[in-house]
Amino acid sequence: MNLQTIQRFAKSHFGITAKAKKLVGHVDLNYYLQTDEGAEYILKIAHFEEDKEYLEMQNSAMRHLEGRTNELQVPKVILNKKGEGITTIQDDKGKDRFMRVLSWVPGRLWVDVNPHTENLLENLGQACGALSNALKDFDHPSAHRNFNWDVAQANWVKKNFNLFEGEKLKLVSYFFELFEKQALPKLSNLRQSVCHNDVNDYNILVTKDLEYPKVWGVIDFGDIIYTNTVNELAITLAYAAMHKPDPLTAAASIVKGFHEKNPLMEEELEVLFPMIAARLLITVTSSAIGKKENPENEYLQVSEQPAWNLLEKLRLIAPELAYYIFRSACGFEACPQKSGYERWLSKKPAFAKIINFDLSSDRTHQMDLAVDSLEIGNNSEFDSPTTFAHKITQILNEANTQVGIGGYGEIRPFYTTDEYQDEGNNGPRWRTVHLGTDIWIEEGTSVFAPTDGSVHSLQNNEGDCNYGPTIILEHNVSDELTFYTLYGHLSLESLDDLEVGQQIEKGCQFASVGAISVNGNWPPHLHFQVILDLFGNDGDFPGVAFPKQSEIWKSICPDPSQLLGLKNIPSKKTVSNIDVLRKRNAFLGKNLSLSYEKPLHMVRGFKQYLYDATGRRFLDTVNNVPHVGHQHPRVVRAAQKQLAVLNTNTRYLHENIVHYAEELLDTFPDELSVCFFVNSGSEANELAFRMARTYTQQKEMIAVEVGYHGNTGACIDVSAYKFEGKGGKGTPKHTQIVPIPDTYRGLYRGDDPKNGKKYAEHVRQTIENVKKEGRNIAGFICESVLSCGGQIVLPEGYLKNAYHYVRNAGGLCIADEVQVGFGRLGEKFWGFELQNVIPDIVTLGKPIGNGHPLAAVVTTAKVAEAFNNGMEYFNTFGGNPVSCAIGREVLQIVKDENLQKNALELGEYLTSGLKELQEKFEIIGNVRGHGLFLGVELVEDRSTLAPAAKKASYIVNRMREHGILMSTDGPFYNVLKIKPPMCFDKSNADFLIKTLEKVLHEDFCSAD
Repeated sequence: MNLQTIQRFAKSHFGITAKAKKLVGHVDLNYYLQTDEGAEYILKIAHFEEDKEYLEMQNSAMRHLEGRTNELQVPKVILNKKGEGITTIQDDKGKDRFMRVLSWVPGRLWVDVNPHTENLLENLGQACGALSNALKDFDHPSAHRNFNWDVAQANWVKKNFNLFEGEKLKLVSYFFELFEKQALPKLSNLRQSVCHNDVNDYNILVTKDLEYPKVWGVIDFGDIIYTNTVNELAITLAYAAMHKPDPLTAAASIVKGFHEKNPLMEEELEVLFPMIAARLLITVTSSAIGKKENPENEYLQVSEQPAWNLLEKLRLIAPELAYYIFRSACGFEACPQKSGYERWLSKKPAFAKIINFDLSSDRTHQMDLAVDSLEIGNNSEFDSPTTFAHKITQILNEANTQVGIGGYGEIRPFYTTDEYQDEGNNGPRWRTVHLGTDIWIEEGTSVFAPTDGSVHSLQNNEGDCNYGPTIILEHNVSDELTFYTLYGHLSLESLDDLEVGQQIEKGCQFASVGAISVNGNWPPHLHFQVILDLFGNDGDFPGVAFPKQSEIWKSICPDPSQLLGLKNIPSKKTVSNIDVLRKRNAFLGKNLSLSYEKPLHMVRGFKQYLYDATGRRFLDTVNNVPHVGHQHPRVVRAAQKQLAVLNTNTRYLHENIVHYAEELLDTFPDELSVCFFVNSGSEANELAFRMARTYTQQKEMIAVEVGYHGNTGACIDVSAYKFEGKGGKGTPKHTQIVPIPDTYRGLYRGDDPKNGKKYAEHVRQTIENVKKEGRNIAGFICESVLSCGGQIVLPEGYLKNAYHYVRNAGGLCIADEVQVGFGRLGEKFWGFELQNVIPDIVTLGKPIGNGHPLAAVVTTAKVAEAFNNGMEYFNTFGGNPVSCAIGREVLQIVKDENLQKNALELGEYLTSGLKELQEKFEIIGNVRGHGLFLGVELVEDRSTLAPAAKKASYIVNRMREHGILMSTDGPFYNVLKIKPPMCFDKSNADFLIKTLEKVLHEDFCSAD
């Protein structure tokens, strides 16, 4: 029908004067109406064969829901001029059709919302549960009908198997059998009610809040039916789990939300996974039929490929595991067999020793191999089988024992490399929670059965970090309980004399511990694991779990301690993030800030990565302090070796300080020839100010707008970033601030080669102003690339001209290299070299000690001599042997590992990738920097340069969710700063660019 006809219908029958717009529809003709006053409606014209009673049922259901789902909006029925909810009209072919007008529910379709966060998925479950709960006391005769889209009636798809072939036929056959055997027989005993029956991604409405969206509406009651209550949830899950890397985790969030509003029975959870699959079978079968009968109707096929993709993912999931995950989401014990197993344990007499050693004695050592373990130490201690074996031997020798034991439920750092990486719904993830108990013992040690059983399976799980030779025993305890025990990292000989089904009596020796060469490249040990459900596996079973699923897997694989005869093994105390935060708030200053909306609890670092308490690995793109990499093994060893021998102050002779000073000065121009060692960048700048004031006998310091130079009193006094911000008191006496030399949004913009001189002119004017008041300046401090200012690259000629004006006035020029020195900028070792100048004083910090409190001031002999005015300079810890040993090692690593070259090459590569994003996304206004010191300035409008601070904060928090640590800088906090450890590599850059692009596509970032 043409739009004029629709507008005429609206006015003549409902008194609504509005403009009409055609909408997509499956069966009905749908039109959007909007009046001049802004009122919105949807006009629906039913198929000419539609039953009026069925339309009456839809209207009744919507009226029933009014007032019952305050948190969930549904369309309201608009009555015609006669007070009727259904109007009969004639279409343009003269056929009678039923017409209805409903109120328009505003919002965004679920399919258009990006991202589907865990909170939003749970909220969807709550909305669906509330809808289901509100409909439980509604009924209508027309709801009781035969309907192909009723999941409980999915039997009809079987007769259409001829539409499929190959892998697709295998898929539909597998899932139909699952539905037929595990769901269909149980449906008659489950709750039934009227269901919406089509809570899909085109019928779910989400609020227009792009940052914290919520589900707030459901539309289209065209598929309403009386069926099993759990089907409402199954249908919602079938659509919401589409396009998710991990559909089961997404589904669990929805199940949790649904259960909060409409508690599910355990029996309903048993059929949920098969019912999800059945809905997908209906979808793909209907699409196949639709393509055959009506190939031009794209709407009929809109969910077909996503449904196939989801079926392929679900095929890889054991139905029992899905059931356990759904149980856990509802607060039930994940594995229902666990209670029976625990009852059996409570009545069982003592078990046989698993090795010929009393594991409950004091002669065993409780191993700590957790991610935060100080016992296992640096990642280099377990980065190869040889070093790991040596470390285990060292631990056992120090404990004066030959047997180490432990590991159940332990979050371990071994499984966080790229080889173990898996893609979750929020970026990469790793299985880090250990599900067995390890017995660390020499190779060849005999292994005995702790209780009667039979050989379930034998398999050599070859491959690095795999189980190696593995035996699984089956223990048929009763008709109600069968469990399994897994023995991993065995010798090859262990598999030779056994066969499947062979009986193994309690106390029988049936295996031995394998050597590194055959056991998966692990130090010799036995991995022992109890398993209550093998999920059909033979010869292998997961030995580690994702942290968020750890309680589920520990329910499937309970603690083996009792079977092993372990008693009074103290569990490692873990402190929750909430407890740490509470104590931090209680005992530390309130202005000690935390990063991110959800603070991170970091417990380990290595190279360019940080690891939180769950073992999740985060790519660090913002910490320039660990210059050569977090906990670089050579830095760690240098500190350990020197700390074990001597650490004292500089009033004694020691070669470390002079060797380090010599090596450090070799990186500077000859004019900079004297070192002073301190403990932090703040101390270095504080000392530099003292030197300048002593040398010139003046007090005035010139600093750059939005600059930050440290947290001491003198440093704060020249840090406009602080004194002009919250809590600041404005520009102090004796401080002069000049404009930030920002060619993107500053006073002088663009590529004008004179911009550097123009900005430096403000330094000259400031000096003249000070002189007019009868004073002079002590010095000028400027970072070689401005950090807190927003990663600002100084325009060419800025420092050369500024230094000229300062020196003509008798002042000293201070280059703050705390952030950018030591090769980070790639092209040059020191930032000031980019400006072709030589400062009078250079201050160093942060990267100089790779995280150890070490800093330095480097100056000319002339300035140093002036500072030697009779007042002793002494710093208790500055220049101590340990600090200098660390500093020397850091400097050497930069050279040995070609990190300056890496910064140059990676910086160019990363800059190129960021600029490609700039071409795609208007929000990226400017990409700038040198080497691995880059800034990405975000703007709402490229012409006005309105800063996109909220979006920058959003991006930082979303990147954190995806496993990348970023931060913001700049006077408006709208600059993403990128200054990672210098070992950052090409794969890291690719991951950063790929993830940033993904986040930039999200609704909050892409909104105008």
